[in-house]
Amino acid sequence: MTKTETDARRCVLPALGAAAALSAMLLASRLPVTLDFILPRRAGWLLFALAREAFRHPWFRRGFVGLVSVLFVGSLARFGALIGAAIRGRQWTLADFLTRGLALALVVLLLRWSFSIWFEVSQKVWFPFGSMNALEPFANLLFGSLIVFGAMTATLACVSPRPVLRILLAWGGANAFAALLAFSLYGAWAPVDASAGSRRLFVVLVEEEGRPGQAAYDLPVSPERRLPKSGVKRLESLRALYERQAKLMDPAGLRSALMLGVKYNDDLARSLLLEHLSAAPPSPGALGALGALADETAHRIGAVGASRIALAYAHLGDAAQAAVWAKRAAEGPSGIPSGLLDLSGGGALKPGRITGRLQGLKPLKIALYRKTDPAAPYLLDAAGLVASTEPDAKGRFSFTGLAAGRYYLAFAFEVPDRELRVLGHRGDLTLSARKAFLDLPPLTIKLISPRP
Repeated sequence: MTKTETDARRCVLPALGAAAALSAMLLASRLPVTLDFILPRRAGWLLFALAREAFRHPWFRRGFVGLVSVLFVGSLARFGALIGAAIRGRQWTLADFLTRGLALALVVLLLRWSFSIWFEVSQKVWFPFGSMNALEPFANLLFGSLIVFGAMTATLACVSPRPVLRILLAWGGANAFAALLAFSLYGAWAPVDASAGSRRLFVVLVEEEGRPGQAAYDLPVSPERRLPKSGVKRLESLRALYERQAKLMDPAGLRSALMLGVKYNDDLARSLLLEHLSAAPPSPGALGALGALADETAHRIGAVGASRIALAYAHLGDAAQAAVWAKRAAEGPSGIPSGLLDLSGGGALKPGRITGRLQGLKPLKIALYRKTDPAAPYLLDAAGLVASTEPDAKGRFSFTGLAAGRYYLAFAFEVPDRELRVLGHRGDLTLSARKAFLDLPPLTIKLISPRP
């Protein structure tokens, strides 16, 4: 057995130890914040559920940190001993320092490159955050061990008189091949579409300390992108699509985009869609989207998720399903008593309508947003978008089929070179069973002084 083969065998255990510590840390960092919400139904549930339960205990967290530290320190100490044995008694010349130092720098560069390639593909394609795939920690252990083993073997070759160029070329060639596959198959490191898109001016009618006011936001609207069916850019493209549909004030398009995100297991899409459905007007389409979220063949739904589904069903007027999910939310040690959930006052009002008329400058879109709490901020967010429309030739607009609640209006314009002022509004809009129809006084939109 050659000296190189012997050194390689000695690197197996420290490489496994370092990779095991790294895999354990990654598992801990990739655990869901809570198991009580809406999570994808996968075979790896038991692993993540046990880990989540264990990390709830301070003594386990301390023991976990201690074990990982011991693995890392022990692996590095063993590797340090191997390096000490390799350089013991060796006479170093200036040329040795320069050439071997350069080789060690290449080892560090290749180590970083190897992990970059692995994480680019594994965490963006194979195991995106929230996927709860039980194969992830084992894949991290396998590939982490191979990468660290290669780095340790190459480092030992660098500090010994043996040839190192062949090892570095082989490792660099393997990295180049992996990077080429990642680029061609999954679009890794592909340039993002840099087209500028357009800009819009959004004017929001607010109420502060009981007085009406307005806020204006000059925001970019990203261009439409082709959504890849797979690859490292899919999650980024999905979230850009949510943002685009929200800024275009397109509730139907937003709901379709969020449903697509739910299909691809984006945890943000599940959360945003549930909030959006808790504000949207009651309709068969909204109930269908909520049914997809409440599908227990596709999702595991904990107490918090069940309570939010119950509130969404109540808002959309399905009292029977709201009661079912409120009962589900109360089950288990982390259950939420059904008495804490306000399931009253849901469903569309009759007529549940807000109408108005604009004078002066006409906006591209008029949007209605739900304000869940009087103290909540006025946001142009996907969760609060209720409906949108365009004013007719006479400036009239109308929103119908609305549930009881507090609302506010926002307008979208092409960005003008002067500031806008909306006159005549009276603050937040409130619908209730006693006042199910609002006919707003005329709103006048004027261009005033040039923008600074």
